[in-house]
Amino acid sequence: MIVVMADSDREYRRAFYRALNVHQGAAGLSDEEEFERYYVPVYGQDDGPAGPDLVKEIATAIDFTTGGSVQLLSGYRGAGKTTELLRLCRELDPETYVPVYWDVEDYFNTELPLEEGAFLVGLAAGFVASCKEAEIPEDGLGTRLKQFLDRIDVTAGLGVGAAAGSVALNVKVALQDDESFRAQVEEALRSNRRRFRQEVHAFFEEMVDAMPGGRTPVFVVDSIDHYRGSASTFDEVRESVESLFSVYASELMLPRMHVVYTVPVYARPAGWDGQIWPVLNVKVRERDGSDCREGIDLLREVLERRAPGGDLERLLGNEVERVIKNSGGLFRDLFRLVSALLLKDGPLPVSRTEIDSAERRERSQLVAGLTQEQWEILQSVHRTHQLLPSRDRAADAWSLHRLGNVLCYRNGAVDWFGVRPLLDPLLTERA
Repeated sequence: MIVVMADSDREYRRAFYRALNVHQGAAGLSDEEEFERYYVPVYGQDDGPAGPDLVKEIATAIDFTTGGSVQLLSGYRGAGKTTELLRLCRELDPETYVPVYWDVEDYFNTELPLEEGAFLVGLAAGFVASCKEAEIPEDGLGTRLKQFLDRIDVTAGLGVGAAAGSVALNVKVALQDDESFRAQVEEALRSNRRRFRQEVHAFFEEMVDAMPGGRTPVFVVDSIDHYRGSASTFDEVRESVESLFSVYASELMLPRMHVVYTVPVYARPAGWDGQIWPVLNVKVRERDGSDCREGIDLLREVLERRAPGGDLERLLGNEVERVIKNSGGLFRDLFRLVSALLLKDGPLPVSRTEIDSAERRERSQLVAGLTQEQWEILQSVHRTHQLLPSRDRAADAWSLHRLGNVLCYRNGAVDWFGVRPLLDPLLTERA
């Protein structure tokens, strides 16, 4: 919890708001700093409100595999995947492994279809760029990246003697802004895929050899799950992601290292025979609509860790559980709703009227622009606790996931779906 002593209500609000919005402002925290200050274990038991401890299982799979492995992690935006990936990096044996974390959104627009060749080149550049944050010496990494590009006949105006960070940065800029560079990459892949794959793997072999102390890299590749596109491009984007992990699975199996890729929940790579680990929402109510006490208490602890002095009631009074339950167990939306209440200007704790107002605004944002087809999907999920859209409605269904309108929970070994509790009154009206 925050140990700030907030004498005035405004000081309390300010400190709490900043703790919920740590990436904003000049003093914003990194993901690692946020983890260090505020992390609450959400996987304390195998059949807990957030499902099994996937990080422990992934770490065990890595430890049990000789030579290298590929793990796929799927989940829902705002459910805490990145936090758990950072936890994985921390829990690996530092004498044996060196974690390298890379966010693909730093290089690619996830609203557009994924280009396989560009992704593989980005994978190489992203690894080099992320080595600095992993405190891996940069000696020669930039040169090796440049040599790799030369071997596949791709140029980007890179100097041979450039530092690792500048070479990787130039590749990043070229992937984002230079269509001719991306065209070179795709041509190199299409013209001789076998050679392209060999050069990608040879580059990563060199990266493994460069690791200090002979440690094995664990390369965490985050945010591929953000590839969704729009309603008109959903099928194209989905097919591009599935193609990457099906057609190019051998390219993604990087030699002598372990790789963890995040993938969208809708992706079903054909022929993929490895594990796909799902990150679920924290369950705040059971399938029959009754409260899930363990999940509510867990999210209370999450908020108390960020509240000044751990005093959550100073803001919410007797309405703590109401706010938590209406979040549906989605961290992102819980933080947004509490942040909105912190911006109110009345005395503390906030009144029911103020909570009503904040929830109405949140509800309006959740349903803005929903189509009749999406309302029908919500009604079906609300009634059956299943999400089984026809192919022509798949984009609508996964868009509802992205918005946080449809949430996934687990009872034992069974996953089930629910509608965000804030929408219950609207669904009742439309029934």
